[in-house]
Amino acid sequence: MSNLGSPDAVKPLRLTGRLTIATIQDSKSTLLDALRTSRAVELDCHEGTAFDISFVQLLESAGVLARRDGVALSLRQPVPAPLAALLAEGGFRDWTIPLARSAA
Repeated sequence: MSNLGSPDAVKPLRLTGRLTIATIQDSKSTLLDALRTSRAVELDCHEGTAFDISFVQLLESAGVLARRDGVALSLRQPVPAPLAALLAEGGFRDWTIPLARSAA
C-alpha cells in the first residue's frame, strides 16, 4: 500500500473496502504513516465500498495535520460518487477540487 520512493514524489495511497467507523483506526494508521514519509500524498478511495462521517472527519483531521507539517494532501479525482455526495452534504466541497488541500 505504500510507495517508498523519493520523499518529494507524490505518494499514492489506496484505501479500499469499507471506509467507516468500523475500519477507521486502520485507515488512520495507514494515512498517518503516509503523511510522515512523504511531502505529498494522493489518497485514492476509488475501491471504497462504503463511506461515513468518521471517514470525512479523518480527511479533515489529516488535512489539518498535513498543512501544519507542510505536506500536500489530495484526493484522487474524480472522487467516488458516494464519497462526493457525503462531502457535499456536509459542506466539505474543497475535497472534490484537485489539490485544494495542498500545503503550497
